[in-house]
Amino acid sequence: MKRALIISLVCAAFGFMGGLLFSTFTKTVVPTVRQQREAVPTRQVPASWRVDRYSPGHSQHVLNRAIDCNACHDPAKEDFSGVDFAMCTACHLEQTSHPHVDEQGQVTDCTVCHAFKYDSGVDSPWDCGRCHGPFDTPTHIGLARHTTLPCSTCHHPHEPVEETARQCDDCHTKIDFRHGNPKLSGSCIDCHGGHKLAAEATSCLECHGSRKPLVPATATFGGGHEDCASCHKPHMFMASRASQCTSCHQRQQVFAQGTAAAHRNCESCHQPHSVRSAGDSTCVSCHRKVESTHPVSEGSKCISCHEPHPKRASQIALQCSQCHEEARSERAFHAGGVECTGCHQPHRFDLSYLGDRALCKQCHSSQARLTSVNMGHASCTGCHKGTVHEPAGVLACSSCHEEKVQNSPKGHRDCAACHEPHSGSVSPTMSCGGCHKVQRLPGLHRLRDVPIGEGHTNCGVCHGVHQSRVRADRGTCMTCHDDVANHQPEAKVCTGCHTFISGY
Repeated sequence: MKRALIISLVCAAFGFMGGLLFSTFTKTVVPTVRQQREAVPTRQVPASWRVDRYSPGHSQHVLNRAIDCNACHDPAKEDFSGVDFAMCTACHLEQTSHPHVDEQGQVTDCTVCHAFKYDSGVDSPWDCGRCHGPFDTPTHIGLARHTTLPCSTCHHPHEPVEETARQCDDCHTKIDFRHGNPKLSGSCIDCHGGHKLAAEATSCLECHGSRKPLVPATATFGGGHEDCASCHKPHMFMASRASQCTSCHQRQQVFAQGTAAAHRNCESCHQPHSVRSAGDSTCVSCHRKVESTHPVSEGSKCISCHEPHPKRASQIALQCSQCHEEARSERAFHAGGVECTGCHQPHRFDLSYLGDRALCKQCHSSQARLTSVNMGHASCTGCHKGTVHEPAGVLACSSCHEEKVQNSPKGHRDCAACHEPHSGSVSPTMSCGGCHKVQRLPGLHRLRDVPIGEGHTNCGVCHGVHQSRVRADRGTCMTCHDDVANHQPEAKVCTGCHTFISGY
């Protein structure tokens, strides 16, 4: 734009100097030329006159105005060649004061535009396209717009372009121009060249890349906001008249759009001139109290899990298994029935700071309470094999209580049959009679004290729960039968006579 303006000013200066010279020439030289002309014998009119008289120049001067040939052709010459174009100024002083100049700023001969020969190739004085055709030079931009209109619609060849070019709104009366910047000239050519297509208007960033309001280069990009006119109406560039985002993105799903009203306003997250810059920093600007330690790639903690524009409006976060590929699904771990979020907090995924007891307690609170009375069972991983994600059963009680298991009767080696596994205690309702029907046992097993004692029905008196051999020595029997302590004192066991298998 600046280069074209400079060239236009230079051309105007040359034109002014040319006009001044032509004017001076008219006042001093033309009368002198006329005085020096001498009458000569009658000249022979060339045969070409038959057609040349119908040329635009001769037709206007000779046929229409009846101007004498000698007014333009020097009568001192023997033929009609070598016309002195300075004579044109005698009648056309106004036009020659603003002569037409070429692209180098040099004054052109009148016949360049005004044809006096029939076969000159010039159809009319307004046959501008011969020179100003579809080509590009610093001063003549290739014609692409207004090609169907005669040049005289906007231009006058003998007056400065800046003064005579018609204002665009003389024709474009329905265009309400409100650019928003009062410093501009207000002319359409600020953005449009007169011969350019509307689509080839000067790029907005040519001005707004360095002038306020500054627009970053990120405002436009391929496959989206191709140019400023994608959002701004061409002649209404005020922010208040910009297109709404929903005019193009009317079906765009937004994260948490049902519960977060701010998310439904695109500008809550996107800057109008940098829509693709939205990221974690955008989320943090509102959610300052949410601190995430989720181990994801740096700089994208929020949007790594929370997709800003999910496919489903109900989607809050991506499934864990989409990143943690070792999980076949959200319920692939911990017995296949617990979701990842059942143990992991979404914004604090790392659980290494928790001991196994504190972790398991979140779901298994009753079991944790029972282990509190048995510190040997306090650690969950002490008995539960495998990992938290893939439990692999429970260790056998014999791994810790080997001696008791080995010494126990065969029927007593299933510890859980009598013991609650987490506290290790025997249930108050548990008794030998639950498995051993005392009333069906033979011999002295059924003998009760008279009138109220338990007699031999209390199994624990003779049987040790974790002992395979029965306590049948004389000393054990004497704890109850001390009244017969002197009976057969040489006998080491009482069961030699008093049997518990059959009889009394």
